[in-house]
Amino acid sequence: MQILKMLEKGTIDAEEADKLISTLEQRDTAFEKPEINKSRPKYIKILVEENGKEKVNISIPILLAKTALKIMPKKAKEQMDEQNVNLDSILAAIDDDSAKGKIVDINDDGDHVSISLE
Repeated sequence: MQILKMLEKGTIDAEEADKLISTLEQRDTAFEKPEINKSRPKYIKILVEENGKEKVNISIPILLAKTALKIMPKKAKEQMDEQNVNLDSILAAIDDDSAKGKIVDINDDGDHVSISLE
C-alpha cells in the first residue's frame, strides 16, 4: 500500500515500484511459516481377533488409556512383556503429538492384536 502511495505522489517511478513489490513478494515467500499439524490423536483403538473372529474392538480416550497403562497390574504387564509388547514405547507413542496410526500389530497363529492412535 505504501509503495502505491509513493508511486502516486511521484516519489518513485513505476520501475522502482515494481522492484520494491517484487522484493517484498520474495521476502514473504521466503519466510512462510511451516504448517503445524495440530490434530492430536484423541483415541486409542484396540482390536483383538482370535482365530480370525473379532473379540474386542474398542476406542478409548487417550487420557483414560494413559492412566490405565500406568496403573496396570503387575501380572498383566508381565504377560505383555512375554508377548514383546513394550509399555514404555506405547506410552511414548501416545505422548508423541505427531504419532498416528498403528503403534502395535501382533499376529500369532491366527490371533491378532492391533493398537492404533486415531
